[in-house]
Amino acid sequence: MEDNERKSLLRNDGENSTTHRKEENKSSLPKIPNKKKILFVSMAMVNFFMVTCYSLIAPFFPAEAEKKDVSQTVVGMIFGVFELVIFLSSPVLGNYITKIGSKFMYLSGAMIGGTCAILFGVLDKSPDGITYIVMCFLCRTIEAFGCAMLITASFAIVANVFPDNVATMLGVLETASGIGVIVGPSVGGLLYEIGGFGLPFFVVGSITILNAVVGYFLIENTDETPRSGSQSMFFLLRNPFTWIISFTIASGTFTIGFLHPTLALHVAKLQELKGKTALIGLMFLISGGIFSFTAPVFGYFTDKKGYVKSMMAAGCLTAALGFLLMGPTPIGDQLPFELWSVIVSLALVGLGLGCAIIPTFRSLMDSAKALKMEENMDTYGVVAGLYNSCYSFGEFLGPTVGSALVDRFGFDWSATGCAGLLTTSAIIMTLYGLCKSPEENTHQGRSYHVITHESITNNKTPIKDEVTML
Repeated sequence: MEDNERKSLLRNDGENSTTHRKEENKSSLPKIPNKKKILFVSMAMVNFFMVTCYSLIAPFFPAEAEKKDVSQTVVGMIFGVFELVIFLSSPVLGNYITKIGSKFMYLSGAMIGGTCAILFGVLDKSPDGITYIVMCFLCRTIEAFGCAMLITASFAIVANVFPDNVATMLGVLETASGIGVIVGPSVGGLLYEIGGFGLPFFVVGSITILNAVVGYFLIENTDETPRSGSQSMFFLLRNPFTWIISFTIASGTFTIGFLHPTLALHVAKLQELKGKTALIGLMFLISGGIFSFTAPVFGYFTDKKGYVKSMMAAGCLTAALGFLLMGPTPIGDQLPFELWSVIVSLALVGLGLGCAIIPTFRSLMDSAKALKMEENMDTYGVVAGLYNSCYSFGEFLGPTVGSALVDRFGFDWSATGCAGLLTTSAIIMTLYGLCKSPEENTHQGRSYHVITHESITNNKTPIKDEVTML
């Protein structure tokens, strides 16, 4: 009799767990409350304008800096320091997010970023030479720190507010940021023509601050009391899968950054684009546009299907194929170097990198669960900090190392190297997936409920201990 009762309790709990998982899988965007939707739209707007603040200087700042006796090498360093600061500060901010407070970090980051953007708009009044250079570095460094605060807090808040749709929502944030990168130079150039050096910074910086204030009042209060047992980023790095994901993020963003300073000179060799600066500029929109607008789609498949390893491996291989065609690679038969082949290659790169990078945040969350890290704001902050750090690390190394590689080996061999880096990431991801048991790969990131012996013998409602497998 006791055995039959135990089997009945186990069967009922299994049915309840199955029903619970089905209800979680049914979670869809239309069912999200309107207040949360408004909050997310506000956060997307803040991310858009913050990235626009970063990118709007591209069309006019180099010429303005030249008037101040600043070399192009220093101009490049002023651009590059932004990603370097985010890389260094994001892990620290993620570890201390509950001590600082996610809402406070979110608002402060936007305020700092927007204010520094406004201050950058008055630097044309600064004395020439070293004073101007120092002021530029100070503004960009502090602005980057504010951006790191904003992005880290944004990702942690999204993970907390939208736990069942985190990859989809982060995909939309990537779209907002990508659009900011794309339209930033155009907005900056237009406002510069209308009102001079300061107007682009005054307008975009002020809008960033106003949007952040609106978003702050939409964020609900959450339990952000620091847990005594909370773990740091170093604990998260104990899982080998964390290292593989981090390598995938850095590899993907390295190849993105590689194209920023090198693509224009490469495509200018095409007969159809010689001397046509506007058309060359449009080439940058292909990979960036496809990456940005497909990000929510890949996020949706990550949340609903959970094939993160296969998506990341397939994405890396697709992008690698794009770089081989873009070079074109000198290895093997000579591939065509024509306008259509470059367009196809850029499309493959944008599509592949979106497929590879978008699932990574969710994968880091799964890695944290595998280490039994609690699902709270401390963990979300650590994951967001590591993700932002790896992303910015690749974005920082891409332009600097990429330019040096092109100078030394040429674009064709350098693009082949990018393909090799992405292929290596795909191979490592595939081997790791094959080494895991079929059950672990099938049920990645799902929660299982274990019935304790005490709950059975006492004939009470089963006590459920959540166990997550990676």
